[in-house]
Amino acid sequence: MTRNRRLVVLFSVVAGLGLGSGAWAGLTDSLSGMGLDSLLGKQLGITGDQSKGGIGSILGLAKEKLSANDYGKVAKAIPGADKYVAKAQSMGLLDKPLKDKSGLDGAFTKLGIPKDKADKMVPTVTDLVGKAGGSQAKSLLSGALN
Repeated sequence: MTRNRRLVVLFSVVAGLGLGSGAWAGLTDSLSGMGLDSLLGKQLGITGDQSKGGIGSILGLAKEKLSANDYGKVAKAIPGADKYVAKAQSMGLLDKPLKDKSGLDGAFTKLGIPKDKADKMVPTVTDLVGKAGGSQAKSLLSGALN
């Protein structure tokens, strides 16, 4: 993904999260190095490991439920998707199939992510996939998570 497209996607996510001007100013100073996990961690008040493990769990469930081709469309929309899945695996979150949203919620609980924050993570990641990968990728991910 080109630098300009990354910036557009990040701006869209930030705008979608409703950041105030103070938070926006802080983000513009570090746009080039901020990944999805950093943005989620900052916005939701969760640790880097919680954020990475949560994203990896979301992608892990999508990988379980989608064909390899469809999962590829979703993963392509998230830079470093494989590293997030690997992180979730290393944390023991994908030792057994998640199967459904209940299994995903269990992974978030294992990470120590409160339900109110976990509930915000799924739509944020889904929206990012839509902005970066288009409506088809967003629809595929949404379908896998329901």
